[in-house]
Amino acid sequence: MFVIFLFTLWFEQVCDTENSDIGVLFDEACDFIEDVERGGQRVLVHCFEGKSRSVTVLLAYLMLRKNFTLLEAWNAMRKVHRRAQPNDGFAKILQELDKKLHGKVSMEWQRRKPTMKVCPICGKNAGLSSSSLKLHLQKSHKRLSSGSVDSAMTMEIQKALTTLNISRGGSVSPKQRQTHSMTD
Repeated sequence: MFVIFLFTLWFEQVCDTENSDIGVLFDEACDFIEDVERGGQRVLVHCFEGKSRSVTVLLAYLMLRKNFTLLEAWNAMRKVHRRAQPNDGFAKILQELDKKLHGKVSMEWQRRKPTMKVCPICGKNAGLSSSSLKLHLQKSHKRLSSGSVDSAMTMEIQKALTTLNISRGGSVSPKQRQTHSMTD
């Protein structure tokens, strides 16, 4: 019998909410990452969207095992993962860890309030996430959109061009410029 182990899995279920105490996982997660690295393997840390829980664990790893401040860890993370955005509760836990490890908090956290996603076709509020906007596009605009935000934006641009009476490769005539200004 021949068995090939492709990967080792460590799984923890944590809610991506501000009151979840993700900090209780830091030591075990860091131990797991170090064990895998010691074995010459690579590590993939991921969560549903790959931007809050997984990022928080990796920032903690950089702080706990590589002696980074939160600011240094955050700057390193943002260089490779521009969508990284731990929720505000996780950010507070990281700031507390930063203070515990380095005697002070190295960065202030910009609280991010969720913003409503608005459908570019009908103008209705679709929810707080891109997936809720995609679902709205698929359900409410079946024949107009493939459900992607890009196709919806393309349609919105085409609608604006039609309103301004501009063809795809064409330009606006002087008469059209006078009758259709962006401030009307």
